[in-house]
Amino acid sequence: MVNIKKSLIHTAKIFLVFAFSGYQSGLLAQQAGEVRDQEFIIRKDRVLTLPKQPRKFERIPVLPTPKSSSTFNYTVQPYFLSLPPEFIRPEAAQKQWPRKQEELFPGFVRLGYGNYSAPILEARYNNWEEEEYNFGVKVKHEGFYTGPVDGSNSAENFTQVKLDGSLFKDFFQLYGGVDYDRHQFKFYGYDPTNEFLADYVPNQNTLNNFKLRGGIQNIEKMDNFNYDVGMFVRTFNDQFEARENELGLKAYGDFWFDDDLSTGIHMDMSLTSPKDEFYENIKRNYFRINPFVQYKKSGIYIKAGANIVFENDEALNKKSDFHLFPQIDAHYMLADEFGIYAGFEGDVIRKTYFDFVQENPFLGPSERLLNTIQNYKAKAGIKGVLNDELTYEAGLAFGKFTNMHFFINNPSDTLRFNLVYDDDTRLVNYNAKIGWHIANTYRLIASANYYYYNTSTLGAAFMRPEWEVSINNNFMPMERLLLQFNANLMGGIQGLVNFGPEETNLVQLPAILDLQIKADYQITERFSAFAVGNNLLNRNNQRFLNYPVRGIQGILGVTFKF
Repeated sequence: MVNIKKSLIHTAKIFLVFAFSGYQSGLLAQQAGEVRDQEFIIRKDRVLTLPKQPRKFERIPVLPTPKSSSTFNYTVQPYFLSLPPEFIRPEAAQKQWPRKQEELFPGFVRLGYGNYSAPILEARYNNWEEEEYNFGVKVKHEGFYTGPVDGSNSAENFTQVKLDGSLFKDFFQLYGGVDYDRHQFKFYGYDPTNEFLADYVPNQNTLNNFKLRGGIQNIEKMDNFNYDVGMFVRTFNDQFEARENELGLKAYGDFWFDDDLSTGIHMDMSLTSPKDEFYENIKRNYFRINPFVQYKKSGIYIKAGANIVFENDEALNKKSDFHLFPQIDAHYMLADEFGIYAGFEGDVIRKTYFDFVQENPFLGPSERLLNTIQNYKAKAGIKGVLNDELTYEAGLAFGKFTNMHFFINNPSDTLRFNLVYDDDTRLVNYNAKIGWHIANTYRLIASANYYYYNTSTLGAAFMRPEWEVSINNNFMPMERLLLQFNANLMGGIQGLVNFGPEETNLVQLPAILDLQIKADYQITERFSAFAVGNNLLNRNNQRFLNYPVRGIQGILGVTFKF
């Protein structure tokens, strides 16, 4: 009982202590919250300073300004043999190659002038900014208003206009264009020292060729099935009576079973209606289909097919309008450094009047137009790559041809040439090619060919060279300077000055040696200057009998990109 009382008294004491403590706190709090009279002083000269806190600042990096590459022209030398282009199937690279960033200019203008009263004007513009379509325009005029024979009597000029365009859809591309080519020249193949020709003015001719083309192809070339179909309409005329209209169709398709095995088909159609002094209302039809299968793997490539051709040319030695020829091409690379190749093919090589006049513009009225029948052509050789810098190829080709064309001077007018055909021509060709490049500093491309013709109805292979050598060197001693040194040699060309069996009628032209140098220097990203020198040895070269080419010639000019 006593313990209970003590506990109650102790509890009451604790309660009283807490109670008075709270009361005192409330009094203190009430005193702290009272509003009393205060005096505030505001100082304007007082400056608030804070301690410096170290912090890292970085400038926005300035990206390097991309520079565009200089624009250079490379002269394409025409070859008299009609060889089909190599077909290359694009494949995706396994390595992610670094992409060079360039500032691209959609257009440029080139102006130049040289001796022989030779102005040059070239302008191009390409619009590729639109995602669904692009287009390009090219205009070029190059004139030589005096020439190697009697000044303006051997003048000539070239004009070219070209329009291209493409429309891109999800899976295919529509493309087309318009081409116009004009070549004006004079028949200056006379002797200027002849006193009877002191006031002679040669005839002038103008070759006009207009072409309208269009087609469709698939965009993704890595698909199993690929196609490219195109049509064109072409019309040609000169200042005399030569006319030729052509409707053409070219189609290609291939199907890949896998990365190694594929099959495909090529198709060419050409319907022409030529007219000249000795013929008119002629319909020359040509249809060619080439089915093939090809296999490639581990350095082995084999292509086998057939050339099926229908053509309606009228020739005395012709047996049928229908032709069927085999086609096989193969090579085997034992290593990158060495490989062997071989092939065998027959075909009908399409030849229009425009093809002939492109090869020899001094052609006179033709009596007949014939395609060349390649009864067979066999080839074999070696090729390889050394140290990833030097490529080489050497081989031998021989074939049999019917209606191979040649040129001889017209006996009644030696200023013009006639087309003549050989019934049975055997041709042997020894050839060698070499290519060498050292990074971006130097590049060499050289080729040599020797031809042996065995004709049946003609006395020689008139106006065709016996040998050819071509050497092209490109130097880039500094980033802004490109130098080119080219040499083109040709020899063994024989001409016929008159009809007849006498050997004295044969004449062999001197060997052609043409040395050329080009230089292009980029002054700024937009401006560059160029210089060209042709026939530096000032030789009296004649590709066709009685027609010497221009002597040493130089052209200076500038290029502006915009």
